Amino acid sequence: MINAKKVYNEILSDPILIEMVGEDSIMDSYPDEVVKFPCVIFTDSLQTDIEFGDNQPHGTECYVDVHIFTKALDGFPTTTEIGLAVNNIFHDNDFYCTSNSELEEGNGTKHRVMKFKNEFFS
Repeated sequence: MINAKKVYNEILSDPILIEMVGEDSIMDSYPDEVVKFPCVIFTDSLQTDIEFGDNQPHGTECYVDVHIFTKALDGFPTTTEIGLAVNNIFHDNDFYCTSNSELEEGNGTKHRVMKFKNEFFS
């Protein structure tokens, strides 16, 4: 098992993403209610041990969920624009996207959910 939050924090401290949504709008835990837009929320959804040798794991498979919220208003970036930036950041750090979908939340709120995966080896 690795400290994936540290890896995700490094990835999501990207200056392009911070410029798009603001540093205080990138969170590593889901709030009770999303009230600030736009925002990016990422959660460590699953870690599993992989590649066993001598009955010990030699790697960790990490999954992360990224939730992007924005408003359909002039001056706000779209979930697609933010999602492309997020995808580029994760891709540059050897993660790949396993799922990408957009949900309509009502009241002009757009919500994109992206899921990423990477394998880390010792």
